[in-house]
Amino acid sequence: MGATAMGWTLGFGRIGSMLAPPLLGLIIGAGLAFQWNFYALAVPGVIGALLVGLVPRAPEAKEPAGHGGAGGTTRPFAEQT
Repeated sequence: MGATAMGWTLGFGRIGSMLAPPLLGLIIGAGLAFQWNFYALAVPGVIGALLVGLVPRAPEAKEPAGHGGAGGTTRPFAEQT
C-alpha cells in the first residue's frame, strides 16, 4: 500500500506543478497584487495539510504465529529449500 500511496501523492503533486504556473499567470494578468499568488498556493496547501491530519493511523498489526516471530516455527533462510 505504501507504493500506491506514494504514486498517488506524486501524481497529485505533478498535477499541481502543471496547474500552478497558468493560475499564477492569470492572477498577474488580471492585475491583482502579488500577494494573491501566495494565497492561491497557500490555500490548497493548508487544505492538504488538514486532510492529511484527518487520515487515521493504521492499527498496529500483531504478527501471526509461525511467521518469523520469537515463538514461530520458521526455519532460517539457509535451511530453506
